[in-house]
Amino acid sequence: MKKIRIHFIILMMCLGAQAQAQIDWSKVNFEDEYKAKTKIPGSAAKSLQSNPVFINDYYLTQASLMKGVSHAGTIQKQGVTSVFAEAALVGVSPEALQALIEELYISFVADLKGIGLNVTNGDATMQSKYVLSKADKKNVMIGKTDGQYIYDKSPAIDMSGSDIKEQYIFRPKNNNVFTTFKIPGTFYQNLAAKEKINLISIGYIVRFAQFEGQNSGLSKNSLTTTAGLMITPVISLVNPKGSFAWITYDKNIYGNNDWSNGLIKTGSRDGSALGLSSSADYAIDANQEKYLNELKQLIIYLQKDIANQLKASFK
Repeated sequence: MKKIRIHFIILMMCLGAQAQAQIDWSKVNFEDEYKAKTKIPGSAAKSLQSNPVFINDYYLTQASLMKGVSHAGTIQKQGVTSVFAEAALVGVSPEALQALIEELYISFVADLKGIGLNVTNGDATMQSKYVLSKADKKNVMIGKTDGQYIYDKSPAIDMSGSDIKEQYIFRPKNNNVFTTFKIPGTFYQNLAAKEKINLISIGYIVRFAQFEGQNSGLSKNSLTTTAGLMITPVISLVNPKGSFAWITYDKNIYGNNDWSNGLIKTGSRDGSALGLSSSADYAIDANQEKYLNELKQLIIYLQKDIANQLKASFK
């Protein structure tokens, strides 16, 4: 009986270890696991195979300040208010994230070429009459990137909510970009049609924290802040006929959180010592090497899935 009990305990420990095991992204089927939806019309698929592909924008948006809220329940006592919490990201430098986006971009181009696409750097396209006519307009980014991040204190609300309060946007250095920050209209369609090219825009919105609210009884409302790496891919395509195509994922893509050293009090709201200069009373302390490696592995294999979905549309 004693041996059986010991074996049972060992078995339960093994099962617990498996449940907490790190995700091996090379073995994840993103399309199935995260419920990918691919809308690539037949004309777009044919165009991808027969016309050049220009990656008109490629970026990584790293949240640097996030805010959560736990609303008071409807049956709680009068006077119980909503609870808010903010957290910044500590320990990850902009230089490290810039180096990461350079590596991810090279990998993505290789993936696209690997499925037979003719990827162009866009140098000739950027000298076209249409592009030059748009270069001086407001709310556009057109030209070569300089490798400098963009700090954004008023980020747009995305499909996952409005919990990001400050963010940093990274793009590979010396890349051609043709993008607009307002409703595009025919902005992309005209370029694709005039230059007989396919446009692919791809970005990753990266969150680092999650907030869990709890309504305890009638008189208490609390909020817990923990590490919560989550990536939202934003993918769109335009072909020379002006048809839009896209790939979306219905489930959030959560990463491993072993990079987190926990929640710390920063000592002041001066964010200059935080790596990314967002400020908050509290921050999640990251091991930079582990954080970057997790981001890298997740996105590298996500991109391979994206390329595979494009290839599947060729049939």
